[in-house]
Amino acid sequence: MSQWLERLNLRPLERRILVVVFTIVLVVINALFIWPHYREWRTLLGQWDKAERTLRAYQAEIARVPEYQARLAKLEGAGSGVLPAEQALQLERTLRNQAQQSKVTMTSFRPITSSAASTNAFFDEAAAVIGVTAGDAELVDFLYALGTGNSMIRVRDMDLHPEPAQFKLIGNVTLVASYQKKPKAAPKSPTQPVASRKKL
Repeated sequence: MSQWLERLNLRPLERRILVVVFTIVLVVINALFIWPHYREWRTLLGQWDKAERTLRAYQAEIARVPEYQARLAKLEGAGSGVLPAEQALQLERTLRNQAQQSKVTMTSFRPITSSAASTNAFFDEAAAVIGVTAGDAELVDFLYALGTGNSMIRVRDMDLHPEPAQFKLIGNVTLVASYQKKPKAAPKSPTQPVASRKKL
């Protein structure tokens, strides 16, 4: 610096003024372009820490995948799966048994074939329309028993009207039953998580 000032052939007072002006310019440049970014550096460090915490949380959940798969296999095996070919027969048997217990006359049973694919990953649906003749209390008991039992049958639609003597109700009830799908083979476990980067 002193050699550069000597080349300019400046007097001592001029040298001092030049050094002061140079120092002021450096302070202004720092104030405008460098010091404001210290806050951004702190924000960046905070984001880095948050990303590492998130990564550790994800790695902890990935490590629990075998536990979740074992639990899923246990839950899938807990139910009694019914083959798709036997679902309509199982539904009719369940409905006739419950109708007999509730003193409801089941006059007809017509299974409904669904063309739409089921979107449920765990259950298949079987539907049927049944013709019924029953008193008010018996019909309510029949429907209540279907909804609270282990049959997983629910009412989709009802078309009822009183019989000519007006002592009982007659009509059609559309029922839908859910049957557990056969468990699929367990998927392969994911690859080991990538280790987190070290701070620079």
